[in-house]
Amino acid sequence: MSHQTPLGSSGPQANCLGLWREKNDQLVRQAKVAEHLGLSPRRQKLAQDALEGLRGLLHSLQGLPAAVLVLPLELTVICNFITLRASLAQGFTEDQAQDIQRGLEREWVL
Repeated sequence: MSHQTPLGSSGPQANCLGLWREKNDQLVRQAKVAEHLGLSPRRQKLAQDALEGLRGLLHSLQGLPAAVLVLPLELTVICNFITLRASLAQGFTEDQAQDIQRGLEREWVL
């Protein structure tokens, strides 16, 4: 999973993006901790919580108008979400292909 996204501007939007980036980073760290716990119930809970957090973050980002400033973070969160989801499902599903398609279509608008 990637987790670093540079921010290229200042102001209120950059502050929100910074907070969202920090949330993404925290969720990636949580997923990495879960990876090292083997097949325990705690691993499943940590990973599921990270997945739900990434899903919520992605919905927040996609609730904004498509914008170049948000693009790097949104793509990072999409990648992290899909990577963790595929890891938990132990495979790649049609839903994940649709998630990728929706993300790319949204970015294509820019």
